[in-house]
Amino acid sequence: MKFAKQEILRALLILVVQMLTSFMIAYFTDRTWSLKNFISNDTLIVFWVTYLVCTIAFAFFKKANLKKDENS
Repeated sequence: MKFAKQEILRALLILVVQMLTSFMIAYFTDRTWSLKNFISNDTLIVFWVTYLVCTIAFAFFKKANLKKDENS
């Protein structure tokens, strides 16, 4: 449960930083910023899919290493 809570907080922090950065870039380049465009941005989607795959892979390998260490 502790791991899930940490991952949720980490993901929310990353999302907030991405939103602020996107807003600041839009502000300084005089472009309009909307939540719809932000969420449907390909870069954001690719980042979160990659983040999810890496997090799952990391958790899988960590669990496999713990199991291997217990058997040794």
